[in-house]
Amino acid sequence: MDENRLPELPQDIFRPMIAQSVQLEQFLGEELLFCFRDFDGVHTFTTCYGDIYKIVNALRDYIRLLEAVCDQWELTGFHRATYEYHAEKLRKIADKLQAGIGYDYDKAVERCKKKRARKSHSSDVGEDALLLTFLSSSLIFKVTLFSFQIRLA
Repeated sequence: MDENRLPELPQDIFRPMIAQSVQLEQFLGEELLFCFRDFDGVHTFTTCYGDIYKIVNALRDYIRLLEAVCDQWELTGFHRATYEYHAEKLRKIADKLQAGIGYDYDKAVERCKKKRARKSHSSDVGEDALLLTFLSSSLIFKVTLFSFQIRLA
């Protein structure tokens, strides 16, 4: 495999899985307190549900990306092991965070897939509406032009 060539990254694999909007207004005002111990002592910071929700989604999407490129790039040995190791560590972090806020990424993805399957692609009338608008305006222009020519004659 050529190291300088970018790999194919199909949109259907890497497109964000969650496209539905989520009502977070009630949680955005509530601050959550995070504490951790380091060599320097105990550190705390505050964040909100929406931030953690976005972090979980980003981590899980990145995990999916790491796992997908292992196969697509045909990684083996150390490189594959490194990607799989990072994916597993990130999965543990994402699972802790989503458990902390009562969120389930996998259930959200399933709901999104079911909702997407119910929607018909023909329900998008945008292109049809534009085409009809163009055709009707074109027809009106032709009729007006034809009337104008008759008046001149």
